[in-house]
Amino acid sequence: MAIAIYADDREFGAMHYGLPSSDDRAAIRQRMENTARSFGLTDSDVYQRAVSRFESFDFDKLERKVDALKRKVSHLFDKDEIRPMSRIGQFQQAGPEQQRWLMANPRAQKLLEKDMMNGWRDNFVNYFQGRHGEDNPDYQAVMDGMVVFNEEGGAVSTQFLTIRDSDNRGPLRFAEQTLVKDSMWANFNAYLDEGLDDPSDPNNGSL
Repeated sequence: MAIAIYADDREFGAMHYGLPSSDDRAAIRQRMENTARSFGLTDSDVYQRAVSRFESFDFDKLERKVDALKRKVSHLFDKDEIRPMSRIGQFQQAGPEQQRWLMANPRAQKLLEKDMMNGWRDNFVNYFQGRHGEDNPDYQAVMDGMVVFNEEGGAVSTQFLTIRDSDNRGPLRFAEQTLVKDSMWANFNAYLDEGLDDPSDPNNGSL
């Protein structure tokens, strides 16, 4: 089976040879200046254009793209199902089933609707637009019968009878509910707290 991962020349080169460090970039910049000075070209248009082009090159953006490609390869064969998730690449490359339950997280859904994170925007469909927390049927499925502690330290368990079938069963088993709440939501929120890479962006954009 052949697998195609698409990258442009810059991305492929960065993946193959690595990105220059900040020290390397400073050394290249200094070498350009020294070479131009030795030929008396520091005031020339050619040199100024070369410097401008070098300094306008977005190494950070390229690094993000390379990281995204590496994460895509690393998680290419991950199963799209409710399961423990902790690495940011798992979230960024989540499949439709995982996206559904991750976005049942009220915090994630609100950020998506405020356009403050990517939210897998190329393929995720927000069926419950504007319905957060207990108003969201997927949130109900995750939290149905789960014990949570309120601000006073008391234990509270809410049952959402409208989502249960004729045998009084909800759409998720207890083990699945626990995985969504305590692994998928908790670790996704931890990346949101960091405020760095967007855990919902397959292209590794920033928050």
